[in-house]
Amino acid sequence: MSIYSISVSALQAAQVGIATTGHNIANVNTPGYRRQEIEQATNVAVRTGNGFIGQGVSISTVRRSYHEFLERQVSQSESQWAYMDQYLQSIQQINNVLGDRSIGLSSMLQKFFAAWNAVANNPTSTPARQGVLTAANTLAGNINRLGSYLESLQEGVNSDIQSIVAKINSYASSLASMNDRIASVQTSSLQPPNDLLDQRDLLVSQLNQLAGVTVVKDTATGDYNVFLGQGYQLVAGSQANPISASPSYYDPQRLEVFDGAGNIQLSGHATLGGRLGALLEYRSRDLDTAQNALGRIAMVLTQRVNAQHQLGQDLNGVAGGLLFEDMSTMAQVFPNVGNTSGAILTATVNATNQLTTSDYRLFYDGTNYILTRISDGQSWSNASLTTLSMLAAQGFSLSVSPPPNAGESFYIRPTVAAATNVSVLISEPALLAVAAPVQSSAAATNTGTAQISQPVVDPSAQPPLNVNLTQPVTITFTSPTTYNVTGIGTGNPTGLTYVSGSTISYNGWLLQITGIPAAGDVFTIGPNTGGTLDNRNALAIAAFQNDHTLVAGHNTLESAYGLMVNAIGDKTAAVKINQGAQKNLYDQAVQAQQAASGVNLDEEAVNLIRFQQSYQAAAQLIKTANTMFDTLLSIR
Repeated sequence: MSIYSISVSALQAAQVGIATTGHNIANVNTPGYRRQEIEQATNVAVRTGNGFIGQGVSISTVRRSYHEFLERQVSQSESQWAYMDQYLQSIQQINNVLGDRSIGLSSMLQKFFAAWNAVANNPTSTPARQGVLTAANTLAGNINRLGSYLESLQEGVNSDIQSIVAKINSYASSLASMNDRIASVQTSSLQPPNDLLDQRDLLVSQLNQLAGVTVVKDTATGDYNVFLGQGYQLVAGSQANPISASPSYYDPQRLEVFDGAGNIQLSGHATLGGRLGALLEYRSRDLDTAQNALGRIAMVLTQRVNAQHQLGQDLNGVAGGLLFEDMSTMAQVFPNVGNTSGAILTATVNATNQLTTSDYRLFYDGTNYILTRISDGQSWSNASLTTLSMLAAQGFSLSVSPPPNAGESFYIRPTVAAATNVSVLISEPALLAVAAPVQSSAAATNTGTAQISQPVVDPSAQPPLNVNLTQPVTITFTSPTTYNVTGIGTGNPTGLTYVSGSTISYNGWLLQITGIPAAGDVFTIGPNTGGTLDNRNALAIAAFQNDHTLVAGHNTLESAYGLMVNAIGDKTAAVKINQGAQKNLYDQAVQAQQAASGVNLDEEAVNLIRFQQSYQAAAQLIKTANTMFDTLLSIR
């Protein structure tokens, strides 16, 4: 038994306590640091005749304050918060632009159709005609600017994916090295390397925020095995398995996430969380849809206006040409990189009112073609692409040459390219087809009360224009209830029954006759020669502004754009609410974890005084032992 040895053990314990407390105070602001505490144990007592005499104290270990349940709560909430935070940052970029009235499409569409109404009021006015061209160019430029902005966001997503993947690989490599280092230290010292464990947990936290990871601890070695998504092992002990950002199977301009070898696509087939998962989800659900929706509006506008414009007649008496660039062949088609047949798939837009905002995938199984709409998974199947196109009725037709091999596939984006390629082809005001190419007249000798409307060109079968459209046609009434038609070629009908107000259609035009004709009354339909004051085609184009069948069969162009803006706005508001709620949950989890594991300076100050006093008391014990020894030496 030695009072000196007991005193020394007490001094050493107090010294370690002071050092540990100082270490806590020094790292109060260190990310990922967890409070450390010394664990003291009584030294083995010595048996004597007077009983067991204590031998002082020893430090069994320095323990870090780690609570698995609280750590797991922080891990779950931080990944979800990072996901929602990244989603909000991303979708706000679309919402801020689409929600800006100064650059939105609604006012531009209104001005475009107002210009057509203005020229209808004054068909020969060069300034009015120039107003249409100016409004058309302004509208085209605005669509293209919005489309280019959304396209730049796609490039931004690619850049962010590359950056995050690089960080993930860096953290994974560091984590694998840390596993190896911790295992080595623990083997040699048999004590937990607390600071290294904190650094490892910090790396996991950073990975978790980036991609949402699952950690499985090896009970034998203590290593962290880290998994992404639905099972890809990013870290296995001291081995890191990197991932890569590589072009997708279809679009070389679109980056996806693959394993390091580029063989397994992790995005789309596994649920990635954190900021990376948010970027991928935002791109597929919101950015792609916004581009497709804008492209659909551009495609509907240009194709329908072009179709009607070609049914008109310009100031020179010539049939109207294309006002906008033709977009029927602008659908993008990407073959799978694994295709070997060389088959080229072509998608042609042929019914703009059937177009959706979705992309599509076409798969050939060796017998049937299977078309799948990506947005909702709806699919159609048929051995003939022509039949399949009609069966699906998605606004485009498909053709392929040469035939693909079984198992080959293609990715189809029908409308996206239209959002950046709107251009006006007419620069001369006189070339605007404001008038209709045909007109009707009643013979001056008619004695009945029947009246004939001015014919309109039937758009259902044109363009191109019916070659007989402007050929003179004569309707002659043989009685108040019957009439003959001549001038439509062979088989001119006779003895037709007349019904007041019913539609009469020949050679590609439509009209109505109302009232009561008399026998011998004659009506003539022929070319609108010199019809410079005619405004019927301008009115037909202006009427598109309020046509609720233009987009998806039940929306005007403006309402379709409004739905697009509202959808993004509503989604942004919902994401903002979820982000705020998730941030609160994360903050609460961190507060609970810090209360149990964080450094509290007040507590550390108390501990510092406590260990200081212990040290002073131990020193006093040595002094007492020394006094006792001096007393013994003084005995003679």
